[in-house]
Order: sequence, then structure tokens, then C-alpha cells
Amino acid sequence: MNLPSLVFAHGWILWAIPFMAILVLATAARRGVSRLPMILRALVLVLLLTSLAGPMISEGAGDVTTVFVLDRSTSIQTGSADAAQTWVNQALANAEVDDSAAIITFGDEPHLTISPRAASTIANNWTAQGPDGGYGEATDLASALTLARSIPVGEQRRIVVLSDGAENVGHAIEQADAAALDGMPIDVVPLAGVDPADIRIDQLTGPSALWMGDDLSLVTSIGAGGGGTAKVDLVIDGAITSSQEVTLSPGQTVVSLSAPDLQAGFHAVEVRVSAANGLDRVPENNAAFLGVVVRERPTALLVAPVGADPARLQTALTAQGANVTVTTPDAVPVRLSELERYDAVLLDNVSAWDLSQDQQRAIVAHTRSGHGLIVIGGSASFGPGSYAGTELEAALPVTVKVVDGQQRPSVAVLIVMDKSGSMSYDPKDGTTSKIDLAKTGVVTAASALAAGDQLGVIAFNDEPMWAVPMTTLTGQGDQARVEQAIAPLTSDGGTEMFPALQVGYDALRNVSADVRHIIVLSDGKSRGGTRETYAQLVNDIGNDDISLSTVALGTDADLELLEYLSVEGDGRYRVANTPEEIPVITFEEAQSAGSQSVLRGAFTPVQQQPSTILSGIDPASMPDIQGYNFAESRASAQPVLTSDRGDPLLTKWQFGLGRVVAWTADDGSDFAAGWEAWGAYDEFWGNTLRWTLPDPSNQIVSADMSRDGRNGIVSFDTQAADGNTLSLGDASVDIVGPSGDTQSLTPVETGPGRSRVSFDDPRAGAYRVEVRGGGLGDTAVTLGGAIPVSPEWLPQVNADDVLAQLAQRTGGTIRSLDEPPAPDLFDTLSADRRGPGSVQPLWPYPLALALLLFVTEIGIRMTRGFGTRGARIAAGR
Repeated sequence: MNLPSLVFAHGWILWAIPFMAILVLATAARRGVSRLPMILRALVLVLLLTSLAGPMISEGAGDVTTVFVLDRSTSIQTGSADAAQTWVNQALANAEVDDSAAIITFGDEPHLTISPRAASTIANNWTAQGPDGGYGEATDLASALTLARSIPVGEQRRIVVLSDGAENVGHAIEQADAAALDGMPIDVVPLAGVDPADIRIDQLTGPSALWMGDDLSLVTSIGAGGGGTAKVDLVIDGAITSSQEVTLSPGQTVVSLSAPDLQAGFHAVEVRVSAANGLDRVPENNAAFLGVVVRERPTALLVAPVGADPARLQTALTAQGANVTVTTPDAVPVRLSELERYDAVLLDNVSAWDLSQDQQRAIVAHTRSGHGLIVIGGSASFGPGSYAGTELEAALPVTVKVVDGQQRPSVAVLIVMDKSGSMSYDPKDGTTSKIDLAKTGVVTAASALAAGDQLGVIAFNDEPMWAVPMTTLTGQGDQARVEQAIAPLTSDGGTEMFPALQVGYDALRNVSADVRHIIVLSDGKSRGGTRETYAQLVNDIGNDDISLSTVALGTDADLELLEYLSVEGDGRYRVANTPEEIPVITFEEAQSAGSQSVLRGAFTPVQQQPSTILSGIDPASMPDIQGYNFAESRASAQPVLTSDRGDPLLTKWQFGLGRVVAWTADDGSDFAAGWEAWGAYDEFWGNTLRWTLPDPSNQIVSADMSRDGRNGIVSFDTQAADGNTLSLGDASVDIVGPSGDTQSLTPVETGPGRSRVSFDDPRAGAYRVEVRGGGLGDTAVTLGGAIPVSPEWLPQVNADDVLAQLAQRTGGTIRSLDEPPAPDLFDTLSADRRGPGSVQPLWPYPLALALLLFVTEIGIRMTRGFGTRGARIAAGR
């Protein structure tokens, strides 16, 4: 024990005392001041300077208090924990009478078990002391070191840490750096934690939500230092659904598990591993958990043209677990809020002109916001459906425009144009007749075709006539030549369409072109021909791979016949309700035939890359494709299937938050006729729809669950379809734990669209979270979450390094439980590590004495001065 000593905080001030005292005395002597006041003034100055120098009594500046920091977290093996307590007791027993010590125990929080005192007075029963709430399931070594550095011991301290170093809260190295600056060495005594050889589940990954009908697929990582054999159980809602024996490799073994046919709703999922006792020493780390929400069947909107029959496709999607609503293009919602009820939209051979601009924008926005879109080809889709340049095309993974370097199919278009007497009528203003507008449409049709294409025009009334024989376009002066050829046409006579169609078919079937297309323009009812003769003619047209579209020029036309011809002729049926629409529709029809057309023949699907769309499907079993829409994949798209000429058949890509699939063949009604009877037809379309579906966890509210010390935390994030956020400030949150107990809480908002709740007793397991009210209104959202097994039960790979760094950075020593505590635990530190010890300030005493002497000196001067003045006054009288 060192004796108390007098020290000064600012000792350099003391050097000024003799000089200032001499100065005061000399000044007083020159002025004839009497001796006593002069001495008092000098003493006042000396006392003031002494007080400013900061005198204090320092006691024990070389003494050391040893602070034992003992890890009592659950990761410490029982035998090692007992040995650590014995080691500390031995160290205390070896301490000398004047040695002092303190004991801090910690888990998730530090606890001052024994405050600083003489080491010899600490009884062994300290081991039974601890916090009322226990030590929790975490290791916060950093907080324990903070307490060890800050407890008031008044002397230099040494910190001795007994721990496995497996911290999972805070950063102990930061505290070591601070201790080094304060000259506090940290000795470490490594304890045995969780054995890395113990069999355990290190990780479990799987979805937090899935669609009804999807299999629950899980991947778990099992750790085992020396390998061995283990049993892995998959437990759902408390019942074992599958078990398997697994041969474990040293280190990590990855095991895949699956559970089919989960019903809609919340499911508590647990994966357990078990092995012989020799391999499994810590049963607490043998399980991992997930909370999984199975959403109801996905909803799909299947859009098909009027007169089409998508029943086979609808049946396939329904069989694969989807709720399918079938509608026609005119009924597609234009409001995003109405489309939100559907998880995916399928356009089955739908032309762009059958969808308004508002409808197209709604579909594109619906897809971009995170939903699915499947576009299926056919005679009225993609290029033939005038997709080129539309907003719909911009959402597709293929382009319907011909690109350089791609072989373009040759096109032959025959326009069969009504020139009967009714074509002279213009219901608008009488200045422009229907036939003039039809002739304008023919001229613009020529502009829609390319050099090398062929164009012909047959005009008919009672009899057909060739206005423009089938002519190959040169790309220069074509429109002028066509306009000159049809200029003499006038409207007269009756309406006989059948002979004109027969003449046109006879001519076109002998034309050599990849694509041959007939466009019929008529405003009246044909007098000749029967339904049977038309049916036979259209059948012959189709057999020769010629398509037929019809345009009704007003409601006086034979609408029923024209629609029948277009449906049976694999074309489109259009109605020009105003004369001004005639040239526009004619141009679109020619453009659809020429800009991108249908390639026919027998094509073999070729797989280009793996995809879940083909999961469980043998590509070799796919029937040939008899035709497809000519297109090309975009640079960032992923072609899954192509034809044997390399053109895309099945192409997919990500579009915003959504997914899009383009299938350039059809639903099996024509181009892929052999597919309807294909055994994997249902699986193919089910997989295609499933790939486009939004992430089932992507709901208006998402949640993340975690452990924070002794509390569980659920963090919520909300966003609406329009990108705005919702407030959960007034919402109600019910958290149902693994044992079925429910905690009802109110979220606290932490930012725009963000809030959180904190709940007690976060036991490891799966949790169901119900959110309702607030910005959700009447909507209730069910979410799944899980609290994992505490990291206390898992080995920490860098634990030994943490302990080594504590000692290295502070100049401490690495000690061992296998060796008795060394007597140097209480030794005085080297001079450069000594602190001031405990101090008692003395500056108030000289300051008080200086004030007293100052008042005394003033009193003496006043008393003497009064007596002198009195004598002078008396003498003057």
C-alpha cells in the first residue's frame, strides 16, 4: 500500500509564489506600509496562488483493482462455466490483504455482482448471485467491458475477461481500444463455448409466402464438424410431414426439402435434425423455423376475341390451380384499380386495335407494378395484330418489327373492294363517297407493303373486275401507279361478293409468297352465294394457307356474313362505323400482313436455356409447331424456346416489377394444333402462368421479424400500387407465437410507410402476424415470420480471435483455466500505466484562508486609519 502524497494539478504555478511575494513586500516598503499589513498581503497572495495550483491528496496511485468479467451466457459449456468460477475463487483466495477486486457477470446485459472491495472479503457465495431476469440468450461482451471501465474504483484497474468470445451483440474490440488509451490491460481466459463439431442447423431458407398449388421448397444447411449420419424431419403445423436419413459431410451439408398441397392460410414450418448423442451435444440448435403464408389461388384474366373459343386454355390454367375469368377485349378494364384484382393478364390472339389506348396503358401499368402478362400469338396477334409501335409492344420481350439481318417473309395482299351503288353514299356531308375513301385506303395499303411484296385489287358489284392485277411492288412510284389504276372506278350496280372472292382466291393461290392475305371491303348484303358455298370457299382458302379479313363499311353491310368469313378465314373482322375509318382500317390490315406475318410449316421447338417454365417437361416430347408469328427477341430478354430457324417461340423478361411472356405460336387452335392433345399441355401453361405471377410475399404490407436482446421486433413497410405509402399508425397488430399466445400491439411509425412493434419473450419459432385497420381500412393482411434459434447455441468462428485481439490491443495476457491463477493478477502496473489513484482536493482550504486574511488586513488598515484621522482632528481644534 502506498502512503498518501500531496500533488498539484498545476504545479508550475508554485514557481510564481516567491517572485510575487518579494514584489508585494518591496512595493509595500517603498510606500511606507507598516509591517503587519504587508505580511498579511503577501500571505494572501501566496494562498491564492497555492489554491490555483490545485493541491490535492493522492492516495493509492500505484494500487490496482482487478475487475473480473465473467461470461455467463448460455453458449458457455457447463463444465467450463464451473471451472471459470473456481478459477476466480482461487485468484481471490491468493490475493493479499491490501488487494482489491470487483466481479462483473454478463449475458445479454452486464451485472455488477461484486462492487470494488478488498479481495480477501469476497466470499465464495457470489457465484449464486445474478440478475432477477437471468442472463438472456445473447452475449454482450462490449457492454460488460464498458461497465468494467467505468465503475468507480479510484485506483488503476486490470480487467480479466473469462469468456468464449462468442459475442453476438455489440463490438468488444472498440472497448479494447478505449481501454488501451486509458492504460487498462485486458487479460483473457478462454472458456469452452459451443463445439463446432456439434450437429446443428446453421441456416434454413424458404419463402415466407407462396401461391396455393405451389410446392413449399426449402433448403437447410446442417453443420457437423466430423460428419456422421442424421435424421432430418420436416414439421408443418406440429405434424411431421416427411423424414429422411442424411449422410453428413464434415463442415456443411445442404439438404433440400419439399412439401406439396398446402392449404391457404398460415403454416408454422420447422426443420429438425437429430443424431446420436456423441454427435449431438447441444439439442437447442437442432431446429430452424419459418412462418409461411399460402395465398389463395392466383386470379387470371384471359382475354380472347369475340367468337374465339379459349376453353382448352382455360381448362388447363384452372387444372393448374388458377381462378380464370374469361372476357373479350372490349371488357378489359381501363382503371388500374380494377385490374388489381387479377394477378396476371393473358391476351390470347388479341389484336392491338381491339384494345383502346387506355386499355393498353392500363395493362402495361398493371404489369409494370408487379403483375404478370402473357401474350399468345395467332392470326390476329403480334405483327398481324398491328402491335408494331404500340404501348403494348413496348412491354413485350420481342419486337414485331423486321430487323436487319433477319429474313423477311414475302407478302401478297389482295383487296376485294365493293363498288356497288351504295358506295356512293356519304352520311356525313355528301362531299366524299365511300368508294373514294375505299380507293384512298387501297393507295395507303400499298405504302404499308415493302418492295418485293405483291398487291392486287378486285372491284365488284354484280360482277368482279380486276382493277389492279397482282403486281410486284418496286418501292418507287407504287402508290401513284395504284392510284392511277383505280381512279376510273365508280359506284354502281348491285352486290355480288361470292364471285369476286372466288376469282380472287383462284388467282392468289397461284401466287408465290410466304404470306397471302385477302381483305374484303363491303357495305351491302351479297345477293348470291349460300352459307354452304361460302363455307366451302373459306375452307379451300384456309387449306392453301391464305388468311381472310373483312371490313364492314357501315352497319348496313352483311355483318353476320363478314364476321363469319373472318373467323373461319383466320383473319380479323372490323367495322368502319364512319367513312373516315375506311382508309385507316385498310392500311392497318395491309400493314399487319406486311410488317410482321405468320410463318407456316412444321417447326420443331428448340430449348435455348433452362427455365422453370419447362420444369417437369421433356422438350423432346413437344409436338411440332405448324406456324408462328414472325418476331425477334429483344437484347435483354431470355428466349427459352425457338423454332429450328432460330426465331423466338417462348420468350420471357422482367418488365418493371412484373414479368412478361411472349408465346408466338397460338393456344393450340391452329399454329400449335398438335399441342391440345399433348400430355404436358396443362403443365406447360400452368408453369408459364406461375412464372409470371407476382411474388406472393409482395403485398401491400411487408414485414421483417428479428430478435433485439430480450424483445422481438416486427418492422413493417407499406406501399400502394400507385407508389404511395399507407400509414399503420392506428392499425392493430396481433402476434401469435409458437405456443398460440397472442399479443395485441399498436405500431409506432418510424418514417413514411415504415413502422414497428416490439413484443416480449421472443421464443424461437414461427409467428403469425395479423395487421388490420389504419390505412388498410377493412383489409386484413396475414404475414408470416420467425424468430431463429439464438446465436448463443451456434458456434462462432471468430470467437478466439476476438479474445486474442482484446489482449493484444491492451497489452494484456492470455491465460488458461488449466493453470492456477498467477499472483501477478493484483501486481502494481508499470509507471506508464499508473493513474492518479483516489484523490482529495485541497484548494478550498488555502482559498478560504486567503479570504480570511484579506478581510483581517482590511480591518487592521481601517482601524489604524481611523485613529490617525481622529488625532489630527483633535490637534486642529
